[in-house]
Amino acid sequence: MMIERIRREHGYMVRLLAILKKKLTQLKAEESINYKLLKEIVDYLSDHSEKTHHPKEDLIYQYFTENYGEQENISNLESEHIELSKTTHNFLDVVDMILHDAVVPSDVFATQLETFIKEQKLHLDLEEQEILPLINKTFTTADWQYLERKWGSQEDDPLFGETIADKYKQLAERIKQTDSECVGS
Repeated sequence: MMIERIRREHGYMVRLLAILKKKLTQLKAEESINYKLLKEIVDYLSDHSEKTHHPKEDLIYQYFTENYGEQENISNLESEHIELSKTTHNFLDVVDMILHDAVVPSDVFATQLETFIKEQKLHLDLEEQEILPLINKTFTTADWQYLERKWGSQEDDPLFGETIADKYKQLAERIKQTDSECVGS
């Protein structure tokens, strides 16, 4: 069902934000980090959110508003998705500058990374703790069936799906390492 896919995707995003948080800790400790890996994470968050995740959520939120009335938190989410996209692209531009040998002071970059992580996490928390429970409590089986038909075919996630996209191979390996670190500890 759609809501399970959204929650699963949120879980993937939280895992990626945890890796970014580790990178932030390394930066603050003045250790070097892998900026290419960081770029892959932010690129995935941007690409998957804009092409698949947010459109799916926006479809649900618009349907909710049309059929169950305005809710302030839900009404603001579509514009919040647009703002998150802008923030993500701006941050991605900074990462690209670093990868192209531009000098960005470490403390400035660490602050930008921390802000990026916080904004992403705040958005996910709002959806998981307030929005999705409200929608799940409100929607009927018929509502979900209608939305499933409207959304259409099942998409394959380029990082967590059956087939890993070439541009995310390094990131997929890092996630496997992180997962085995968590299981082993």
